[in-house]
Amino acid sequence: MDRSESFSVGTLHAAIAGLSPFKAFMLSLVCGILTVFAFAPFYFWPVFILVISLLVWLVDGARTREKWGKAVFMRGWAYGIGFTLASMHWTAQPFLVNPEQHLAFIWMPLILLPAGLGLFFGLGTLLAGRFWSRTPARVFAFATALAFTELLRGTVFGGFPWNWSGMVWEPGSPVSQMASLFGLWGLSALTFLLAAAPAAMADYRREGSDFNRIFPLMVSAVIFASGWAWGTGRIMTNPATEGAAVRIVDVEVRQDDKYPTDPEGRPVVTQQLRSEAATNILRAYLIGTGDDFQDEPRLVVWPEAALPLPLLQDPNALDAVALRLGERSLIAGTARVDRYAEPQPEWYNSLAIIDARSRMRGANAIYDKNRLVPFGELSAADIIPFGHSISGILPGALQQMATAGFTPGPEGSPLELNDGRSFLPLICYEALFPGLVQRTLGEADFLVNISIDSWFGTGIGPEQHYSQARYRAIETGRPLVRAANLGYSGVVDVYGREVQSNISANMVEDLPVKVIDTIVPDYTVVTLFNQWSSYWTWLMLILMNMVTFFYYRISA
Repeated sequence: MDRSESFSVGTLHAAIAGLSPFKAFMLSLVCGILTVFAFAPFYFWPVFILVISLLVWLVDGARTREKWGKAVFMRGWAYGIGFTLASMHWTAQPFLVNPEQHLAFIWMPLILLPAGLGLFFGLGTLLAGRFWSRTPARVFAFATALAFTELLRGTVFGGFPWNWSGMVWEPGSPVSQMASLFGLWGLSALTFLLAAAPAAMADYRREGSDFNRIFPLMVSAVIFASGWAWGTGRIMTNPATEGAAVRIVDVEVRQDDKYPTDPEGRPVVTQQLRSEAATNILRAYLIGTGDDFQDEPRLVVWPEAALPLPLLQDPNALDAVALRLGERSLIAGTARVDRYAEPQPEWYNSLAIIDARSRMRGANAIYDKNRLVPFGELSAADIIPFGHSISGILPGALQQMATAGFTPGPEGSPLELNDGRSFLPLICYEALFPGLVQRTLGEADFLVNISIDSWFGTGIGPEQHYSQARYRAIETGRPLVRAANLGYSGVVDVYGREVQSNISANMVEDLPVKVIDTIVPDYTVVTLFNQWSSYWTWLMLILMNMVTFFYYRISA
């Protein structure tokens, strides 16, 4: 064998596919971990192509074993463990807010969660293995199976569609515009095909033409080159920059500072404004909101659970806010409680529209969050059998007010402002669900996403959360207004691009206050995804399955 042959693709394929079960498991785990560099804030998408191609070769090796099902599943599961651990390590952050009470259970988000969510990837590779072949047709089967698994991951048990593969493309970039056609799920299916296509260049066969081996790569390259060219033309359309002014205010306070704790680490919830922390935070938000001068923005937005008290049911706080607003409108996140519910009071994570008249008649409109965070807003007792036995050891609800969990409200619908414009409310991770947003959008003029991103820490979590919310603007053709506590706030246009803003920061009562003045563009577009939802993606997956069968026949 000469030197050129020793470094051929076929030789590399044989080395990867021939690894022992333990080495294959560890390489799959490392591949999953490396995917973190393909997503926000890095967006180094070639890493994703590398690791997925390696995973296909690892499945090649697993399919040669007598008990191939177990071998295939274990390699996919290992990849899923690494992927989840790297992408979602920030889920351990809530266990560090009150470490005296919860640190001993940090193994749950760092071990149990990756092992659990990794099962989806194991099942996906196992499904692909059922339709595996020695021909290049296997990459179409792989892309189809993994795309279907992504849908399951975003649906089962309420769903957690974090870092779908299509998100390796930075929102606002040319390729990301393909989400306006197929949605993020459709873009994810195509991204899996692109990432797996190089693996088709090598297999165990001695026969087979070079054209057959390179054909999947040619197909995916044509698709993405065309998508890039079309997306470039789309974002070069610069609509008028006119729009209504908006002010986004965030008092950048951590959760453990917002909710004082007792010596045992339990949150102390006080009524009215007797809490010094609540008083200082309210004062900071009011100063950031500013006075009702004519040249001030007519719309103000505060983040999710901006105040550590139920704003709508605290007369002193509501009076102070309403008087400060004057003729302006405020969109604010707040907890609220129905004290007359049976058999015990029910708490809701809500978004409210407030103006000067709200001190007399209450909020103009209220939306109660529908899609609650498992183990964060829904208690363990609400989710799993025997959950009552462990609910006491897990961190309470994210807002630390309804520590026993929140009650979900009905699915959202557009809320109308005093000026006649309407918006679709999305609280926290509701912005992760393309189907939910598309289904409830109606005739909304824009989207509003409020969140508490301080739970994610200072790592990659907040930017990944922001990136996913930006894709909702691309899919729906509606601008997005986002206010996230200690996260990424601002306005995104219908192409996923950030709208230019004026940002100021000052200190109030030793609390940092960030104020963003920008506009909500009047420009909206009609997207194929908004009209047809995921129908085109299902058709695409059917075509990929047909190609799998046809390509297997002609290249066998």
